[in-house]
Amino acid sequence: MSLVTPLKRTAIIVTDMKKSLRFYRDVLGLNVWVQGKMGKEVPAIFKLLGVPPGTVRWVILQSDDVDWGMVGLFELRRPSPPRLRQPSLAQANAGEACLVFHTPDVDAVHLGAKKLKLRILCPPTLLEIAERQVLSKEMTLRDPNGVLVNFIQNVQAGTMTLSNQFPGLQRPARKPALKTRRSGASSPGRSG
Repeated sequence: MSLVTPLKRTAIIVTDMKKSLRFYRDVLGLNVWVQGKMGKEVPAIFKLLGVPPGTVRWVILQSDDVDWGMVGLFELRRPSPPRLRQPSLAQANAGEACLVFHTPDVDAVHLGAKKLKLRILCPPTLLEIAERQVLSKEMTLRDPNGVLVNFIQNVQAGTMTLSNQFPGLQRPARKPALKTRRSGASSPGRSG
């Protein structure tokens, strides 16, 4: 038994909240679940982030109405945290995390990223895993903060039964209508 739930949220310390929202909200279509601003009145947030007290603007985004796998954007000010130097923005780096999203339209994501002039590491490309009979169209980019993000559009699921939608959004099967018992019918478990 796992000690933790499935991944609840990925938090990104952003350098520019407006630009980050233009990508995650406007291009990807994630909706704002909750947002706010905190200051020195909430000292625990700064302890959790390991930074001196200041101000934090935060926006938590979700896909449709699913409250798992969300993206949290946190903009720290007064003082701003130091920027990390990444070995390379043109490739994945050892120890680096990558956000992965499924999408029904990877070309639309590509177009939106190009309009924002984001760094695209790989434009939409077909990826085949022959032994699993899987075919996907994928792309990888850097978000406005330099975070590595991969998008997958399943073309053929093969043996992996993948979906471009979050499985929690599948509508439950309709329950069969209750059959009314005819008068005089025997009850289950009783013999005639």
